[in-house]
Amino acid sequence: MYKTLLSAACVLFFACMVTAITLPATPLTTRIYLGGSFNTLNGTKYNNIAYYDLKESALKAMENGTDGEVKVVNVDVYGNVYIGGAFTQVGTKKTGPVAIWNIYTAAWIDTGLSSSDFVAGSVVTAIDTDCTSLPDSMSISGLFPCDIFVGGNFKASVSGSTATNFLYYHNKNKKWETQTAVNATSVTVVAKNEYQLITYNKVYYGGKFYDANGKEFGLAIYDTTNSPGVWTLVDGATGVTDIYYNPNIFSTDNIFVAATSFAKTECKGVCNYNHKSAAWSADAGSVTTGAVNKIRYIKGLSASNVGSIFAGGNVKRDGTGDYAVIGTNYPKETVLGMDICGLFSQYTITGCKSGSVAVGGQNFLKFYDANANSWKSLLSETGFVVNSIYVKTSSAVTSTVSFALMAVVAIVCFFF
Repeated sequence: MYKTLLSAACVLFFACMVTAITLPATPLTTRIYLGGSFNTLNGTKYNNIAYYDLKESALKAMENGTDGEVKVVNVDVYGNVYIGGAFTQVGTKKTGPVAIWNIYTAAWIDTGLSSSDFVAGSVVTAIDTDCTSLPDSMSISGLFPCDIFVGGNFKASVSGSTATNFLYYHNKNKKWETQTAVNATSVTVVAKNEYQLITYNKVYYGGKFYDANGKEFGLAIYDTTNSPGVWTLVDGATGVTDIYYNPNIFSTDNIFVAATSFAKTECKGVCNYNHKSAAWSADAGSVTTGAVNKIRYIKGLSASNVGSIFAGGNVKRDGTGDYAVIGTNYPKETVLGMDICGLFSQYTITGCKSGSVAVGGQNFLKFYDANANSWKSLLSETGFVVNSIYVKTSSAVTSTVSFALMAVVAIVCFFF
C-alpha cells in the first residue's frame, strides 16, 4: 500500500512541474463509440464508425467514416478517438488502417502515417495509448502528447524500418517506430494503463506468440524501460481475447485476462495474472459455459469491497458459474464489443450511471441503464456488425487544464 501511495505522490509532484494546457469545451455527456461493419443506419450514412450520445439519444456520424471495416476503437484521456481495422482511408485522408479523431475539432487528423506505408491487406486489431508524456507545446489540431501502441496483422514502412504486426508512436521522438521483433501471427488486444505506475514501462499484448521452439503463448509483455524494448512471453493462457488492467490503491498486482483456455484448471473464461509473482489465480471467478470476448471491472471503494466484473461473449448461464445475468431482459446475442460506465459516473450529469453497460455484435447495439435497471436497444434495424465499443464519459468544463489536475485525475483513476 505505502509503495502505491508513494508512487501516486510522485506523479502529483511530477505533474505539478508542468505548465497549464488550455483545452476547448466538450459536451457534458456520455458517448458510446462503435466501430464495425455498417454503412447506412436509420437513414444516415456512417461508414463503419459512429457514436451514440446518451443524453441526446442520437447516433452521430464522424465525417464520412472509413472505406473499410473497423476492428477496434480506443479513446485517450483527452477524449480523442483512435480506430484500427481493414480500411485505408477516413474521410478524405488516406491514413492506412490507423486513424485518429480529434474531439476538439471534430475531425480526422494527420497521424504521420499514410496508406502507402502499409502493405495491401494490412489490418489493425488492437490500439491503446499512454498520455503521460510531457508536452513541448499544446496544439489541439494535431497529435496529442501520447504514446500509441498498435497491433494487428500488417506490415508497414516507418522511419526506415519495416514494422510487422506491431507499431509504436513514440511521442518523445515525435515519430512512428518499430518494436523489437517477436514471432507473432496475430494480435488481439493491447493494454497500457497510464496510471499503472508500478509497471509503468510494461505493455500487455494478447494474441499468438511463439518462442524459438515453436511453443505458442497467448500473453506477452513488452518492456519499454530500455531501447530496444524487451519481450517476455507469458505461459498459462491461449486464445487471449481481452486484457483489462486498471490498478487502484487497493490492488496493483492483478491483471484480468479473458481467453479460451488457461493452464490453471480453476480458470474458465477469465483469469487473473499477477505481474509481480507471475502467478495465475482464479480470483475473478469462472465463466463455466461459453466464450468470453470482453471483460471489464468496476473497483470497490475499500479493500473488502472488491467491485464487480463484467464479462461479454456467448456466455451462457447454467446455474453453476460465478457470474449472474444483468437485468431480466438481457441480450441473448453473442457480444463482440462491450464497455461500461465507471465508478464515479453521474447519471444526472452525463446520462450514464456507474454499472451501466453498452454491448454490440451482429445486428444489435444495446445499453443496460443501471439507473432504470433495464436494457434497451439503441438500433432497430439489421445488416450491421459492431466489433468494438468504447464508452467515454465527458466531464470537460472549458478552462485551463493543468497537469496538476491531471495528477488528481490519475489518483482518482486508481478507483475508476
